[in-house]
Amino acid sequence: MKTLFVNAAIYAPERLRADSLAVFDGRILEIGSRSKLIGLKRRGFKVVDLKKKTIIPGFVDAHLHLLGTGHNLQEVDLHDITSFNKAITIITVAARKLPAGRWLLGRGWNKNHWGGNFPDKTVLDKICPNNPVHFYSKDGHALWVNSAALKYAGIDRNTPDPAGGQIKRFSDGTPSGLLIENACYLITDKIPLPTAEQRLDALKRAVKKLNSFGITGVGDADWKPDRFGLFKKAQDADILSLRVYLMLSPGDLDSAAALGLKAGFGDRFISLGALKLYADGSLGSQTARMHSPYEGNPGNCGISTLTADQLEMYYEKTHMKGIPLAIHAIGDRANSEVLDFFGKKHSISKKLGLKHRIEHAQLLRKEDIGKFKKYDIAASVQPIHLIADRDMAEKYWGERSKYAYPFNALLKTGARLGFGSDSPIESPDPLLGIYAAVARKDPAEKRPSWYPEQCVTREQAINAYTVGAAEICGWRGQCGQIAEGKLADFVVLSDDIINADIEIIPNIKVLATIVDGRIVYQDGSFKL
Repeated sequence: MKTLFVNAAIYAPERLRADSLAVFDGRILEIGSRSKLIGLKRRGFKVVDLKKKTIIPGFVDAHLHLLGTGHNLQEVDLHDITSFNKAITIITVAARKLPAGRWLLGRGWNKNHWGGNFPDKTVLDKICPNNPVHFYSKDGHALWVNSAALKYAGIDRNTPDPAGGQIKRFSDGTPSGLLIENACYLITDKIPLPTAEQRLDALKRAVKKLNSFGITGVGDADWKPDRFGLFKKAQDADILSLRVYLMLSPGDLDSAAALGLKAGFGDRFISLGALKLYADGSLGSQTARMHSPYEGNPGNCGISTLTADQLEMYYEKTHMKGIPLAIHAIGDRANSEVLDFFGKKHSISKKLGLKHRIEHAQLLRKEDIGKFKKYDIAASVQPIHLIADRDMAEKYWGERSKYAYPFNALLKTGARLGFGSDSPIESPDPLLGIYAAVARKDPAEKRPSWYPEQCVTREQAINAYTVGAAEICGWRGQCGQIAEGKLADFVVLSDDIINADIEIIPNIKVLATIVDGRIVYQDGSFKL
């Protein structure tokens, strides 16, 4: 495919006078002025007028859950439902439409919006007594179920808590319908798998949604079975209009190793990534692993979901096979322990060229921030979390929040930084994520910035959502930049994001998304 995109305001700092670019075979062939490049029309290049709109590199979301995002579009959505009674109304309506025997699935509830107390099965048993109910919390670290789901999974008063998890119980010892961390898998692993058609539909919905936000590549942190075959099927059906860096689950590891697959294996759209592990829980459920107890809860320092022996074992299984680690760590202690582990392995990892990542890195101690650069560990972070988490962090972390989401501090040390959203936990909208990183506040509120010393510039935020995220997803030198020879992934915006007022950023619209030189999304108001 040969296309000449003209009449654009190109965000390519080294090419200030350029207003056009030529694309051939999915890559940017040449950047220059319209008068210089228009002659390519005679060589069969289709001309597309971008109407003087700003174009920037395609957004790369370094950490989200691709099928989770798609399934969320198929299920009951409790995100941003701040009233418990309203949530019950939504669940009741969905339950009435449910066929016999079908699971009622959903996610997004936030106990911190419902008075701070975890819900239990009592109300779900009244609404839906016969069908199993399964609702993940917004942060994905707590599960709310009914008696039918507990019975289906064989969980009763005699079921012990699994390692790294907890079954909440009533005073008489019976399960309350709330499961924490690794206990969630006691039920989640028993849910009948979606059909092939349902999974393909979920993937199609997710890709379409992400393209509409200008997203051209993702780091997929899902732990879903047979993603390789599903994504290949989607690619063959021309559904996969974004690039995917597939993080492995422990269950994928042996099969990948047996086939001799290493990180980077794949093609321009699907590539094998790091092994994804969990070191702790979350702030929302107060299960993130801490050096000191949560404010107002002196007995709670969170939960460790990965032992030192397990971490050593996974490193031994992966490092000689060229597979790096991507480890979820939110609390300051979890981050300290993971960073120190990577420090012990630094010389080996460096020799083998392994590029490890820490996912989230939400709360750090000052003395740990420099270790990301020192040990060459990428910080895969999600600025949009700080909008929702600000009040919780103040409540449960107190003054430690000074080094919560410390993006500027990480950049000052030279750490590799990639932005993402953690969708479906948060909105995948990169423009909202950029605003969160630049302004460090909710755009709907008039409060001042939260720890403004950690604000970054909009150029730094854009880089972390493009070239930085691409680099930590293994696409260094391939995408994330508008430059000759790079993959032709870029986004057309309604406004000049570099010079517009900061408060305008969340309202900027994505008018078109181009992946591999193809227009994969167009806003209804913008026709090319």
